[in-house]
Amino acid sequence: MTQPNRETVRDALATLLSTRLVTTDATVQVVYNYRKGDLAGLSPVVCVSSAGSRRERIDFTGTRQNIVRLTVHVFVVYAASGWTEAQAEDRLDAIEAAIADVVNANSGPGSDWLAMDYDGDSARGDIVLGGDDYIMEAIPVAAQVAFG
Repeated sequence: MTQPNRETVRDALATLLSTRLVTTDATVQVVYNYRKGDLAGLSPVVCVSSAGSRRERIDFTGTRQNIVRLTVHVFVVYAASGWTEAQAEDRLDAIEAAIADVVNANSGPGSDWLAMDYDGDSARGDIVLGGDDYIMEAIPVAAQVAFG
């Protein structure tokens, strides 16, 4: 029996977010399907990374339910030439709302998951990456995936 791979779900969610945030809304410069250690001054940036799995057994031979957990990290440079702290906060809020829209629009069965939703509260913080100060928000997402 083949177990689902988190990478498939992570890549699919990153593609959906890229289509909405980069192509449609143009509110984000790039969406990565992995966590970046240095954003090279890019802003805003979204990274989708693996956060864990839950595989509940029905018996010794199979799996009844697989839950894939991901974290969507949003990075917005806090202040720069021509960019204010207020603009950074506003952009962070707009990006979070758009991510919620994408998750809600794709919450039902699809080719890569049976169901998807937020997996608790997001958390906002500040971080320095590559010498740049960023506002960062971590959004937990969970997807129930089929096994075969």
